[in-house]
Amino acid sequence: MKKTISIILLSSFTIGNAIYAQNQTIYANGGETNVNWDVIMSEYESPDYDGAPFWYSCINAPDNVKASSTLSPQGKHNYSANNINDYDPRTAWVEGKSDYGIGEYLSLKGDMFGGTNIYIFNGYQSSYSSWKNNSRVKKFRVYVDNRPICYLELKDKMGGQYFDLSDYDLYGQWIRFEIVEVYKGDKWNDVAISEIHTRGCCFNSNTNILNLNEPLTIKKLQKGDEISSVDITTGEIRVTQVIQSAKQIHHTLLKVSTEDHTVELTPSHPLFIKEYGLISLYALKRDSNFSSYQEMLGKVEILVWNSEKQKTEYQKLTKVDKITGDFETHTILKLEKGKTYIANGFVTSVY
Repeated sequence: MKKTISIILLSSFTIGNAIYAQNQTIYANGGETNVNWDVIMSEYESPDYDGAPFWYSCINAPDNVKASSTLSPQGKHNYSANNINDYDPRTAWVEGKSDYGIGEYLSLKGDMFGGTNIYIFNGYQSSYSSWKNNSRVKKFRVYVDNRPICYLELKDKMGGQYFDLSDYDLYGQWIRFEIVEVYKGDKWNDVAISEIHTRGCCFNSNTNILNLNEPLTIKKLQKGDEISSVDITTGEIRVTQVIQSAKQIHHTLLKVSTEDHTVELTPSHPLFIKEYGLISLYALKRDSNFSSYQEMLGKVEILVWNSEKQKTEYQKLTKVDKITGDFETHTILKLEKGKTYIANGFVTSVY
């Protein structure tokens, strides 16, 4: 009887490993050797600072977070799973097992997953010493709907590390990050993760924003600059002022073209699409069951500004390319009046 049980268990283990062996390993990009978050955040937390927050609306944290275990609070510090979506890299989720937390996991759900990179801030990043003393994740096994899809191999670094998971359908689903391997801490077994988020809704820094005189490059926009806003119903152009803008680094953009216009933007940045309204190409592809961006060519029409005719018109989508790299990107967060503006000829919106 014992031999039979052993054979069954061995078979199950072998089958499981065979299944997991089929999942690819995705390796981290980014990360920094040493980050002093207190110094970085002090500028943004000053009462005299009136700019965009350090992590503004372009950063999207998961709506729902669960953990298999959590380390008990110690004094004023808690180690809840909600620390990974609090927009503060100085707090962290810490698993609650007495060993190195192998098999422990975080489960996340949010509409922000899909079409873009996922950023993970590995370890307890409240300080360099805390980061070194606590253990960090070396490898996650990632599940969607309890099905393993891939491994993520992280670097032993502070800051944000990013992974391209755009080939997987993660939108609105529970995603589980299970600890498989760790980098051991100098003092403690406890394994920590400080933040997990995605980034979206930006244009490449060379994008021109229309005003009544001449285009302004989005990276040079300042508070009070006048730009053009368009009434979607009437097509009337109005003057408005920039109240707030911000920049971010992205690593995946879409290069989108119509007959007369081209723009480079994040997959989640919305445009005005005929019969769909304000929606990103990624969301349109997902919701309308297009198998790829290429299938959308010639079928999707995007609202653009015709400078010769001085009016808006729809033009067919002619080309979409995915480009990767280290891109400085910018977005407009708030306008004095209205929400729309024109970027490289494409009508878009603050939202």
